[in-house]
Amino acid sequence: MSSLSEIYDLVNTAIDAAFIKEKYQLNFYDYLESEKIKKEQIQSFISSSLGIAIVHQIEELDLYLDGGSQAAFVRESYGWMGKPRARKMKEYLEKIMNDAKKYEQSKRSGRKRKTTNK
Repeated sequence: MSSLSEIYDLVNTAIDAAFIKEKYQLNFYDYLESEKIKKEQIQSFISSSLGIAIVHQIEELDLYLDGGSQAAFVRESYGWMGKPRARKMKEYLEKIMNDAKKYEQSKRSGRKRKTTNK
């Protein structure tokens, strides 16, 4: 069973690899399922400073990709990577957060649907 700090380390390492080496290897949903992460842990990740920082980074990349006069301050931060790479990075970060939210939804208690064999 992974601890919350191990989840943070994994996500930080994956984001670093994406920025530095352009390797987008983390399938966060599969990892969460294979490690049987608890609902409380993933909720904590989503609302953590790391989760919030990822959301802000997505917003900044979105602003950079849209361009315009409002994007001047983010152009300095992300201009080095170019728009195609920034787009890929934004999609990768969105996938990490969407995987976390999807996993959290799947762990919510409630009635399970009965499957019928036909």
